Amino acid sequence: MMDFKSYLESEDIELLDEAGNISSGLAIKKFNDVIKYGKAAVKSKSVEEKLDNLARQNASVGSLVIMSVAVSGDKSLGSSLARILSLRGL
Repeated sequence: MMDFKSYLESEDIELLDEAGNISSGLAIKKFNDVIKYGKAAVKSKSVEEKLDNLARQNASVGSLVIMSVAVSGDKSLGSSLARILSLRGL
């Protein structure tokens, strides 16, 4: 069995850090999409364009919620399912 110090020095920790960077990058992209679609909805003149932009914004907000659930749990079934669903729209 591996002791704690050798576990911390192993490569598993680096993989977890890289996964965190990928999740953070995806979350930042989705957050920027939320802002972009919100601004586009405010600037739109027609009702159809406003509704389209609001629907896109709601989809991005939903993606952020699913991503937050996916990274919040350790290895639960709900967390794994949320992680899979968050990657569906990419």
